[in-house]
Amino acid sequence: MKRMEKRQVEMDLTKIFLTPPNTRKEKITLLVMLVATFVIFFGPICFSAIPPVKAVLLACMPSFSLSWGWIVLLRSLFRKEDFAK
Repeated sequence: MKRMEKRQVEMDLTKIFLTPPNTRKEKITLLVMLVATFVIFFGPICFSAIPPVKAVLLACMPSFSLSWGWIVLLRSLFRKEDFAK
């Protein structure tokens, strides 16, 4: 059997973090993650005494950061050749 060689690749982190989603799969993944995490974070807040606008903003912040982090993780795992230096 042919042995696979492990090679180390340098990743362009600024390109991974700052490039907007450009494929259809990335856009759909980002939208699904945004909706799912927003619902998770907004659920407990909507039953509290916080005003609705503030509750939406409070739920959006972690939702945006988690969904974008998920896209960055998936890019670094599955699209290495697109983001290599």
